[in-house]
Amino acid sequence: MPSLDFGRIFNRRAVTIQTLKYVQEDAAFVALRNKIRDAGTDRLRHFKNGYAFEGGLALQQNPDEFAALCLFLTKARPIRNYIEIGVASGGTCRFLRENVGFDRAFLLDDGKHPRAKEQGGNLASIENLRIFIGDSHSPEAQAFLAAHMTEKADVAFIDGDHSYEGVQADIDLVLPFCKPGTLLILHDTVACSGVKKAWRQLTKTANHLAEYIGAERPLGIGIAAVR
Repeated sequence: MPSLDFGRIFNRRAVTIQTLKYVQEDAAFVALRNKIRDAGTDRLRHFKNGYAFEGGLALQQNPDEFAALCLFLTKARPIRNYIEIGVASGGTCRFLRENVGFDRAFLLDDGKHPRAKEQGGNLASIENLRIFIGDSHSPEAQAFLAAHMTEKADVAFIDGDHSYEGVQADIDLVLPFCKPGTLLILHDTVACSGVKKAWRQLTKTANHLAEYIGAERPLGIGIAAVR
């Protein structure tokens, strides 16, 4: 599989929008997908897709989509500063830390997910991590990022409020902490109508790089770069 030229992408030159078809034959993609399936899912009956068991990292991810994202991010390294909105069990953050890598993480979560109590175990081994528990749309959330982020983000993963207004508010929250080339990732771009609408809007104002949509129980992961 040819490597992505991030210099070209971030300089806003034309680039092919990447889909699952681009990566699914890659051996590294297959290995990552197997690791995801072996890491455990939140609900086996709901997410299916070859997950080995329910529990573990309790991932709420389509294994094909998430493996493609991980592979994409390995080509974007080094990732110094990572933002995540909507943490659930903390499994997604932990998997990305262990399989992609980043230096510092800034997480925002309302603490209301049924698996939120698992965050402590999943996040304990991640160094240089700050977490805000509360409404990501609140002034306190903005103050949290302003207080702790001394450098702009390289990646911001948004998976919180899935309404259009909520996603837009989360995008507006992180943009002041982004730079040209920062990767904005939206989860559930096909599974939730509000996210889908916000994603379409984002691709008009940021460089659309990739959208991964699995064949079985698709959720959708979109990647765009700040201009």
